[in-house]
Amino acid sequence: MQQIIAAQADMARPLAEKKNIDLETSIEPDLPPMRQDQARVQQVLNNLLSNAIKFTPEGGRVSVTVARDEADCLVMRVTDTGVGIAVEDQQVIFEKFRQGRVGVPSGDAMTREYSGTGLGLSIVKELCKLLGGEISVASELGKGSTFTVRIPWTLSDPARADAPLSEDFDQFAQSRF
Repeated sequence: MQQIIAAQADMARPLAEKKNIDLETSIEPDLPPMRQDQARVQQVLNNLLSNAIKFTPEGGRVSVTVARDEADCLVMRVTDTGVGIAVEDQQVIFEKFRQGRVGVPSGDAMTREYSGTGLGLSIVKELCKLLGGEISVASELGKGSTFTVRIPWTLSDPARADAPLSEDFDQFAQSRF
């Protein structure tokens, strides 16, 4: 687990440094090997780190904490000191092509301050489901956000760890115009 977190943090570090953002990691010591789909766990963390850095102003902080809870689940938190998410937007941000109003203050996607398709968190939510887990958010406007991922330490169907993405997920990730 330490290698996965370190690798994703190292990939995100240049973007964080460009904005003078402190990127910190804290991993519970002596974690046993995790029996999960490593590529999907990496994608979840990569998407969350990218968003945290994107929505954190210069000079802010992003941290990743990883632990194993009493229910034998990975608990991964990505916390930032970013713009935050309004309470009324905290559920819609997980829908396809949706961003919070801070990302689209005027309602016009062409003039919004933060670019993006609005797919990142919907993909993260779907990946968490595929891994047998869930994602939640706690946020306050102007103070930042914490995204918490909980997934079983051991994937219930080990064959799925090596299986290609399901057709449902492939369709989910495609644009529909």
